[in-house]
Amino acid sequence: MGELVSVPNCKTLVFIHGWASAPEIWQRQREYFGKHYEVILPDISRAKDIQEAAGIVNDSIKGKKDFILIGWSLGWLSFLEWLKNITSESPSRYEVVFRYLPKGVIAVNSTAKFCDDGYLGKGPTETHLAKMIRDCKRDPRKTVEDFYKGMLTDIGKNALNSLKIKNIAFDTLAQGLYMLKNCDYRDFIARIHFPTLIIAGAKDAICVPEASEYMHKKIKGSELKVFDCGHMPFIDKADGFNAAIDNFIKLMPGTKSHFSARR
Repeated sequence: MGELVSVPNCKTLVFIHGWASAPEIWQRQREYFGKHYEVILPDISRAKDIQEAAGIVNDSIKGKKDFILIGWSLGWLSFLEWLKNITSESPSRYEVVFRYLPKGVIAVNSTAKFCDDGYLGKGPTETHLAKMIRDCKRDPRKTVEDFYKGMLTDIGKNALNSLKIKNIAFDTLAQGLYMLKNCDYRDFIARIHFPTLIIAGAKDAICVPEASEYMHKKIKGSELKVFDCGHMPFIDKADGFNAAIDNFIKLMPGTKSHFSARR
């Protein structure tokens, strides 16, 4: 059930990584925002399903009252599952004790439904994802290499290499793809009524910009920011990405965050 919660100014930023990555992917954001905020980086890489990923998100923010949640791709879907659970009349699979909602949320190169069934007319289909799952089961390392190939500029690739991401859970990658296959929050996102920034990459072929535009239309009062890049603006356009979050926080209403109750 929805509720209204008064909170002070934001003190905590929670960055949730996406598929085939790890918390270290946010290193540039941790360095930039860590000077002024508590930065929390949940690790959902070994989650077996979206409910477990949502549980990890829940555990990471217990006791936090004034936070902003940033989710990239699968990380955003994990957040939506968490939000759906804590605002439902019958939360599933785990008891929700923490009842405060985010002060604001940021969707990074994300979607409400990964596989296009015609609602966008663009982007990956179930056929594309099925091939990716088969490839991942055969050779997960090569699948990850192919996933990252072509997503970044040369500057972005160098930046990604410098992050030295060592903790990709190759043995659970296919499970993450099944999460992408089954998630559908198209109706649910219309119930979000707290400050929302939606960030997209104009050249993103994974979570296509049309998916961000769709969410922008569904989430009342949301802001859409499109960068000239692919699926990883926080690496390829790190300075602009950090500035966009900074501005969003500064311009955000300072007193109330709310979620619309089901009618």
